[in-house]
Amino acid sequence: MSEPTLQEALARARVYDLGQPYWNGMPVHPFDPPFQSYLYRYHEYVRKSFDEMGIEPGFSDAISIMITSNHAGTHFDLPIHMSQDNRVMGIDVTPYQRDTGFKDLPEPLHSLEQVPPLVLRAVLLDVAAFRNEEVLPERHPITPEELEGCAEQAGGIREGDCVLIRTGYGRYFETDRDIYLNRWAGLGDAAAHWLAGRGPRLVGIDNLSLGVPAPFASHRIILVEKGIYVMKSLNLEALAADGCTHSTVIVLPLPIRGGEASLVRPIALV
Repeated sequence: MSEPTLQEALARARVYDLGQPYWNGMPVHPFDPPFQSYLYRYHEYVRKSFDEMGIEPGFSDAISIMITSNHAGTHFDLPIHMSQDNRVMGIDVTPYQRDTGFKDLPEPLHSLEQVPPLVLRAVLLDVAAFRNEEVLPERHPITPEELEGCAEQAGGIREGDCVLIRTGYGRYFETDRDIYLNRWAGLGDAAAHWLAGRGPRLVGIDNLSLGVPAPFASHRIILVEKGIYVMKSLNLEALAADGCTHSTVIVLPLPIRGGEASLVRPIALV
């Protein structure tokens, strides 16, 4: 019996959408501007203008505009998003900042246009399920022992993997702004060190601020010191409900020249 072609394998794969929706009033980090999307052109007014100009009478279009930071909702962070004493991976980034983004960054630093499409083996560490809970306790700092226990159940983490961490707080993204923004659980500092030591290429989590109790310590450990990509505000509920500890995750950040982050809609194939 012949091996299935890539097209046949993909046709049989289950596809999980790991992205959250975007809408006016959605929860964003309190330091960030609100996400805003508005219709700029309305059908009835465009049709009137087209009719007056003799452009295909009766035809029209609608166009919206979006105003947002690149860190609203489900998004992808590069190491240059954060710094410690203005340094990222030991490099002072201040000479490379421009109003339009970052320019001429020295290796290993880079901006979004240099990030290739990412197709990665992914391991789901469902910490809430490991503790026999639907959602981790409020402000719970995940421990290295919890991550290690999840990883053992999933068969281990390989260097270059995408590691997905489920706290359970993704379920509140659309339903409870206060819980999502203020009461989340996340990586404790020791857990962030443990995870960074496994050498993943990408760490994804279903909360907004990655770590607790200090919201930026995990960013410093994973992004700034180790240069590991980060995704936040993921929706991991369906993937976890189906017990999919392994998947192939596809992430396509926008190639924004000089950019430090991108809105993104990742998917997992199982």
